[in-house]
Amino acid sequence: MPATDSSDRAKIGYALGGGGARGLSHIGVIKVLEEYGIYPDVIAGTSIGALVGALYASGLRAGDIERAMRLDLRRLAMLADVTWSLTGLVKGRRVAAALKSFLGDLTFNDMKIPFACVATDIISGEEVVLRTGPVITAVRASISVPGLFTPVRCQGRYLVDGGLVNMVPVSICRQMGADFVVGVNVIPDPSQLLHQPEHEVGDSEEEEDSRLSRSRRSRQQKSAAPNVVKVLIQSLYIPGYRIARENLRDADLTISPEVGDIGFFQFDKEAEAIEAGERAARKALQEAGI
Repeated sequence: MPATDSSDRAKIGYALGGGGARGLSHIGVIKVLEEYGIYPDVIAGTSIGALVGALYASGLRAGDIERAMRLDLRRLAMLADVTWSLTGLVKGRRVAAALKSFLGDLTFNDMKIPFACVATDIISGEEVVLRTGPVITAVRASISVPGLFTPVRCQGRYLVDGGLVNMVPVSICRQMGADFVVGVNVIPDPSQLLHQPEHEVGDSEEEEDSRLSRSRRSRQQKSAAPNVVKVLIQSLYIPGYRIARENLRDADLTISPEVGDIGFFQFDKEAEAIEAGERAARKALQEAGI
């Protein structure tokens, strides 16, 4: 790791990957890096990594982000703004409202740390790196899971989740001038995920408790066929896991929290995710001799 207290030190970049609620582990990773006196000069994020990265780039510290999300991010777990539009199951008005509560009217020019947000042009398949305009629009585009969220019209394009093309945007940090990149991946091996208990879209706490109870009773029974939401998410995880592994090849420090037991929509497990991020960061730093 390059020194962090010298005027001629290497430029550090944080590449924060996508993965739904599992991405709350980014907060734990950042907390530990702060403890070690490591701070980024540039940040690039995909999907949930874009949201956490935007908040950090705005000047908040990890503890501030944790407190802000503890209450408000649960709105994202509900995803109750459902439509039968042919472009997606969720219009995202409530998601946009939640993002508004976090990001307000921030623009990229307001960022304290240079920040980039990765999305995908659903028409051309091209990677789109957003670094201008309203941050809320960029993050909303980056988190738009295809088929689940409606695409976002931005800069003359229809944009969806950046994980389709760049799950852990190490390359974007390099483009922004980073000499030393910390890559954080929160996508577990997808072969272990499909039949694990998952918080369904729109579940209330009572429904979730009931569902988990049924899951425990039927644990020894043959797994049921996955529902449409799980299929959509799994279809991203399969290539996403491979993309993430490829992205991390160019990282100088790789951190991969063990978050496979946290469902994509289980934002109520923020404490568990953050702790996983802390453990993974400490382990990676120790193994790197930092």
